[in-house]
Amino acid sequence: MAKNIMDGKEWTAAEFAVLLPQDQDLARPELACVSCDGPAVFRAGPKRRPSFAAQHQHGCQLIAPAWSAFTYLAGQGWAPGLKTNHE
Repeated sequence: MAKNIMDGKEWTAAEFAVLLPQDQDLARPELACVSCDGPAVFRAGPKRRPSFAAQHQHGCQLIAPAWSAFTYLAGQGWAPGLKTNHE
């Protein structure tokens, strides 16, 4: 996932992939990590599944420790059955 830093809208890579090319071009400079706001990029191609990559900031919850992306998303309500350390 990534978010637009201007309006806060969160995108999955699949959602972003179906936008018109001109809409993708407008949104690309505003993409950021949903956790740390580090700059993000959208990647897709004929042999690549759509995905986001980011230059995460120090301490980003999505990059440390292992499985922290799932823990972060659970804390945001995306995976209600997953237990987090915050509960």
